[in-house]
Amino acid sequence: MRNYFLILALLICSSSSAQEMTPAQMYYKQVISFLASDSLEGRLTGMPGELISAQYIKEKMMEVGLKGGNNGAFFQKFEYTYVRIPSSQTKLMLGYLDSSMMPQFGKDFFVVSQSTNDAIANNQVYDAGYGLEIPKMEYTDYKSYTKADSGKVFVIKLGHPEKNNPHSKYGFYSSLQNKINTAVQKGASAILFHNPDRFDKEPIGALKKTDDLAPVPICYTRLNLGDVSQLVEVGMQVKIATVKKQGHNVIGVLNRNKRKKYLVIGAHHDHIGKAEMGNSRSQGQEIHNGADDNASGVAMMLHLANRLKNHRKFRKFNLVFVAFSGEELGLLGSKYFVNNCPIDTSMIAAMINFDMVGRLSKESHTAVLNGVGTSPYWNKRLKKIKLDTTLLKLNTTEGGIGASDHTSFYLINVPAVHLFSGQHRDYHMPEDDENKINYEGMELLEDFIVKLMCKIPKKRKFTPTKSEKNTPRGFKVTLGVMPDYTYSGNGMRLDNVSPGKTADKAGLLRNDIITQMGTHSIGGVEDYMHALSHYSKGDTVEIKILRNGQVLTKTIKFE
Repeated sequence: MRNYFLILALLICSSSSAQEMTPAQMYYKQVISFLASDSLEGRLTGMPGELISAQYIKEKMMEVGLKGGNNGAFFQKFEYTYVRIPSSQTKLMLGYLDSSMMPQFGKDFFVVSQSTNDAIANNQVYDAGYGLEIPKMEYTDYKSYTKADSGKVFVIKLGHPEKNNPHSKYGFYSSLQNKINTAVQKGASAILFHNPDRFDKEPIGALKKTDDLAPVPICYTRLNLGDVSQLVEVGMQVKIATVKKQGHNVIGVLNRNKRKKYLVIGAHHDHIGKAEMGNSRSQGQEIHNGADDNASGVAMMLHLANRLKNHRKFRKFNLVFVAFSGEELGLLGSKYFVNNCPIDTSMIAAMINFDMVGRLSKESHTAVLNGVGTSPYWNKRLKKIKLDTTLLKLNTTEGGIGASDHTSFYLINVPAVHLFSGQHRDYHMPEDDENKINYEGMELLEDFIVKLMCKIPKKRKFTPTKSEKNTPRGFKVTLGVMPDYTYSGNGMRLDNVSPGKTADKAGLLRNDIITQMGTHSIGGVEDYMHALSHYSKGDTVEIKILRNGQVLTKTIKFE
C-alpha cells in the first residue's frame, strides 16, 4: 500500500495559496486534494486506490473522535462481481419435430445478462408469444397457460403487439425484465428470446455485473425459429465464470449516552477509476479523479462530523457517518449497509446524503435538494430557513428514488434527502479535478444543511413518494444530452450536448431548453424521461426548443 501520509504531507506543503481560505474550506481542500490525487487512480471499488481512500477516511474519523460503527470496526467489507464471462460450455439445442440443431454460441445465440450463472435446462416448450401480461390493459399472452406448463422452457418474442407504433402503451411493459419476471413467476425452467419480426433491436450480449439475476438460464437466439409449435424441446446450458472484488464502506459513530435514535450522514467515496467498467463519458482510459464526484461529499461529511460532535441541537441523536463504496456500480455499498446494518434501521430518524457538493455555480448559485417528499418535515423546515439568494438558491425534487445512496434508505422507509450542487460538463470525465472545486460554495451548503437538520424529530415521519408518471427505468434510446438540474424554469435546459450523439447531429446546443418532444410537453427532467421512454431506435420525432428567446423546431432521429 502506498504511504498516503507522505502524499498528504506533500499536498499540504504545496497549498500555501490556501491562506485566504476559512478553516472549513482548508479542511475541504485537504481531503479533496488527497482523495482526488492521481495516486489513488480514481478509487474504483475493489482497486488499491479505493482501499487507500477507505484507510484515509478511517484515520480522519478517528481524528474527529468517532468510534468504529461496525461492531467496533470502521470497515464494512462486501463482495461484488467484477466481471462475468460465459464459458465455452454454454450451449443451446433446438429440437424440432423432424430435426435437431445445435446453434453456435456467439454467432447464433448468446446469454442474456439477467441469466443465472450456472444452470442446465432440457424441457418441452411453451410458446409465450410476447410474454406480456397486463391486467390494466386486459391483455395477456398466457391465455393457453396451465399449471402443466410450469417447468417448460418459455419461448418469448421481443417487442409488443403494436410494434409499429412508437407511442404504444405496450411499450411501458415490454422490457426484457418485465417479461422475465412474469415467466419466472409462471414457473419457466429457462427462457429463450427471439426476434421474428426483426423490429426490436436484439439485447446487448455483454453481461452486466450488478443485475439481480433470475433463477433460470436465459438466452437470446438470432435464428428464425419459424413455427414455434414445431419446436418441441429446448436444451440450454449456461456456464458463466465470475470474478469477485471487495469493496469497503467506512462507518464512524458518535454514540450519546442513553440515546436510541440515529441520524445517518453519508457520502460515497468510490469513483470510476480509469473507466475499467465503463461509466465514463470520455473515450479513453485516463484516471478519473472524481474531485466533485464524490471527494467533495466525503470532505463535507467529515467536516460535519467534527462540527456536530458538540452541537447542542444534535445531542438527542447518535450520529452515524458512512463513506459508502460501490455507489458508481449501482449503490452496492449503501444497499449492503441497509441489509447488514450494524444498528437497528427502525431507529434511524433520517438520512442525509452528500453527492457532488463541490461545484456550486458562481453564476446561478443554485443547488438541488432531492427527496423532500420523503417526510413532511423537509418542506416544513425549508419554509423557515432564510437564504441569501445572492449567495445560495435552492431547487427541490420530491422523489425518494434517485441515482445516489439516499435511495437505499428511502427503500427501507427512512426519510432521506440528497444535497447536490448541480451537474457540470466534467461529470464522469477525467477533468473532474480539485482545482475546479468551489470551496466557498461548499461552506454555504454545509451551513444550509446544518439549519435543515437541526430540528429533525426523533420520531420518524416517513412518506412514500409517487413514481413520476410511472416512468420506466430503462430506455431504448438516448438523446446524448446532460440536463441542467439547477434550472427551475419551464422545460429542460441542456447543460451539455455530447459530440456525435443524436442531439448534436440534430443541431441542439448547450443552454437550449427543450419544451416539446413529439406530442409530449416537456416541463422538466421528469417529463423528458417520460417522453423518451416512448421511443425506439429508428424513430423520428420533432423537438421544440427555446434558444435565446426564440422557439425552434429540430428533427431528431434516434439511432
